[in-house]
Amino acid sequence: MKFTVERSGVPVGSYGAKFVQAEAFSNDFGDAVRLSFEVVAGEHSGATCTRIVSAKLTPKSGLYRFVQAIAGRKPEAGEEIDLAAMYGTAGMIVVQETDSGAVRVESFVRMG
Repeated sequence: MKFTVERSGVPVGSYGAKFVQAEAFSNDFGDAVRLSFEVVAGEHSGATCTRIVSAKLTPKSGLYRFVQAIAGRKPEAGEEIDLAAMYGTAGMIVVQETDSGAVRVESFVRMG
């Protein structure tokens, strides 16, 4: 009996993309945010790639790192951040494979 390994999502690599959604949810690890990016060019144009981060916005958190990259600046202490106001921000994403074989957005670099 033979099987073919199936993969979902965009292959590992770098892609021009735009930030399109932030969705809050809770799981076994606590409050989290799913950040979604849409590939804007090439073979995978229109595909969505995501990254799940803790909902904590502290200087050492993944959410802080992505907010800083999307906003193009460091958030100020006490500042209220509206991720919806950043939808459409263009940049470059790097998609990498996790130890479990899934793919996720590892980083975002704002363009312009």
